[in-house]
Amino acid sequence: MRWNWLKSMRVRILASYVGVLSAVLLGYCLFQTITLADYFRSASALSMQQTADAELASVGPCYVQSPADLKRSATPLAWLLGSQNGTATIVTSSGTILANHSAGVAGLPRPSAALIRQLIPIGKSIATDGTKQPWSSTCQPASAATPHFAAQHTSPAIRSGDVLRTAIVLGPTTHPVGYAILGRSVATESAALLRLRSTLWAGALVVLFITAVVALPIMNRALRPLTRVTAAAEAIASGDLDRRANLSPSMDEVGRLGNAFDIMVDRLHEALSSATASEERMRQFLADASHELRTPLTVLCGTTEILRQHNLDRLETDTAHQAINQEATRMARLVDDLLRLSRLDAGQVLDPRPLTVSAFLEEFVARYAPAWPQRSLEVDRSNLNGTQVHVDPEALTKVLTNLVENAARYSAPGGPIRIQGTAVEQLVTITVADEGPGLSSDDAERVFERFYRGSKSRSRQSGGSGLGLSIVQALVRQSQGEVRLDTGPDRGTSVTITLPKQGLA
Repeated sequence: MRWNWLKSMRVRILASYVGVLSAVLLGYCLFQTITLADYFRSASALSMQQTADAELASVGPCYVQSPADLKRSATPLAWLLGSQNGTATIVTSSGTILANHSAGVAGLPRPSAALIRQLIPIGKSIATDGTKQPWSSTCQPASAATPHFAAQHTSPAIRSGDVLRTAIVLGPTTHPVGYAILGRSVATESAALLRLRSTLWAGALVVLFITAVVALPIMNRALRPLTRVTAAAEAIASGDLDRRANLSPSMDEVGRLGNAFDIMVDRLHEALSSATASEERMRQFLADASHELRTPLTVLCGTTEILRQHNLDRLETDTAHQAINQEATRMARLVDDLLRLSRLDAGQVLDPRPLTVSAFLEEFVARYAPAWPQRSLEVDRSNLNGTQVHVDPEALTKVLTNLVENAARYSAPGGPIRIQGTAVEQLVTITVADEGPGLSSDDAERVFERFYRGSKSRSRQSGGSGLGLSIVQALVRQSQGEVRLDTGPDRGTSVTITLPKQGLA
């Protein structure tokens, strides 16, 4: 557990970053040292060749024309070319050493036969036309490694220890009679190159250290929001469902992640709360439904048992039959309401169609007013002007039936029930109002709950199941509308449904 920090993302990122930077610096240092070493070698070789060309030019181009001239002049040539802090070894075209001189330079060995074979093309006459030519007076001295003679012969600069050697041509350029092997100590250049290499490596290590020290707080700052998201996720997993990342607004990847995380958790929390509330409502719903059904079933069972065990006169029998019929009707209405609510909860699809509101209200009153003979239905549709809505006629009929039924059941006998239709901008409202006792504020907040009955006037003895307004709310919402309640003690109750307008007829 104590080493788990080594597995963290910031350590892996830092290690990857330092590793890539180390590879880049390593490549750079190698490139620099190789390039500088090659430059020092080429510059030293070119310097030796140019110095030798200048010395040879001072004695004339025809100083050496034949092997005999080379043997006679080998020692003077060695002294001439080896007097500039370097060595000079005169060899024949076959590689035989004729003279050697190292003026003022101690400890520089004579070149070996193997090294001489690498520096000169032994046994070959190098002519521009590819053939041997007789000795002639055409004898221009040239350097074997200068650009001017590079196309005529090959003479590389070879380093052996701390000595750099190269060769120049002696005699006619078309048919060399010998070579001068030049050598110079490069110990100073090697020491400078070593110091430069050490400086580069030390600088690379310093850059790596500074980079790591500077990058770590930068990465910590960049990953701090991600740490907060991780802590929030762990807290939520532990049961703290109210925990959020709450990152500052940002358009980078971590900021967008934190924002998406909070939105996701909010939605999951809402879904969980909704599911919990729905489950609680379902348990309450089943308990209330069982309670509501138990009462009429108890009456039915008790009444039928009385009829079975007792010899009742006709009046008592008729009374019992009437009680059975009332309870059976009440139970059938309750079961019908429960079935309708369950279908609405399951997403029952309605059958909406264009409907002229004024004609619908007129037909509704004409057809259903006899169901409430002790009530006077007053309809005001003067402000509709042929307005249409897109709604299921059966659903709207059920909504108005339940509203009028509630108004008739809970208002004073003989009191009027007013139905008013109004068209306002893109909306149509239908209001059902009574002059009953009204509801308290507590009852008004819960009146749309299933099986809710607040005051004694709304008890089950009045015949209601407590599901009428719940069905109204579900049907109106599924019709893309809203329901509002306006009530108060001793000022009646008005229920208004609002539907989107379809258009003018």
